[in-house]
Amino acid sequence: MLGMIQEILVKYGTDMILTGGGTEKTVRGFFRAVNSKSWQSMESEATLLGEITRGQYAYIGPADGGAKEGDTLALGDRTYLLRRVEYYYFGNQPIYQWGLCVEKGVNDTWGSQS
Repeated sequence: MLGMIQEILVKYGTDMILTGGGTEKTVRGFFRAVNSKSWQSMESEATLLGEITRGQYAYIGPADGGAKEGDTLALGDRTYLLRRVEYYYFGNQPIYQWGLCVEKGVNDTWGSQS
């Protein structure tokens, strides 16, 4: 299973710069706008620009990516702050990381009712 997930990330993912703990590295994964803090409600439609007005985004990356809460992801000219990071397990093995992000400097009040 881990091998399959790694192949999908490599073949279909996007390069992002992960910065945290004084280090910077390129990770390959998926990044998508979402409409709520809840992982279960990712079935919404995005605007034409691909952003939801509340400004929350989901990240899926490699299990060995090392992303942590408080790290940042850079895509193009935008930087996103990882507010939550978890591993997804298959059996007892982590097979990828997922996280919820906000655009740095734009929606840093993620927990407020906006």
